[in-house]
Amino acid sequence: MLMMKTLTSPSNSLQPEVFKSSKSAEDLGDDDLRFYEFIKPDLNKIDFKPSWASVMKILNYSKSV
Repeated sequence: MLMMKTLTSPSNSLQPEVFKSSKSAEDLGDDDLRFYEFIKPDLNKIDFKPSWASVMKILNYSKSV
């Protein structure tokens, strides 16, 4: 089997100025707050822990590749 080494150079896609100018939650406008309140119930429904069956499917697939 032929092996290949790949490298990815680090990128500086987010410049430090972006972090300094980012808004905090207190800076949100009324429209932003209404939108967040609208989507908040759906965000809370998202399951962040996969089932054991899903983990096993991913492991089995990775072994087959």
